[in-house]
Amino acid sequence: MLLGSALVKIDGTGRIKIPGDFSKYIISNYGNELYITSDRGDSVLIYPLPVWKNWLKKVQQSAKNYPVLRKYLNITGYYGKITSIDKKERVLIQSILRERAKLEGELVLIGNIDHLVLWNKEVFEKLNIEKPLTDDDLSFLPRGED
Repeated sequence: MLLGSALVKIDGTGRIKIPGDFSKYIISNYGNELYITSDRGDSVLIYPLPVWKNWLKKVQQSAKNYPVLRKYLNITGYYGKITSIDKKERVLIQSILRERAKLEGELVLIGNIDHLVLWNKEVFEKLNIEKPLTDDDLSFLPRGED
């Protein structure tokens, strides 16, 4: 699984280096092709291509609201690009997404089980650290045995 986080920077050509533990897991389990996109523009979703294709099948099968499905596909297509992890474990983030997600300075790359999410660190902290999860937010989680 893709778990944990790493601080990364974007280089002058718009690429980030995927940390070794993440890239090794992706390549050994899915190959080196990725789909890089966003559903809101505030962060970057980095999916192994087979995971993205499987996700789209699930979305299409479960979609009850065709206009929302069409909008979702349009947005993720607008930001989306199929790319590959290169030999130096780098991936290119397309310019429109770099600008929209404010990918400059320190960035945080977070493992989300089967994909990665890339954020501007400052934006991430404002949305997630300064406004932490509440007990109500966490109520969906299973309770451990005491």
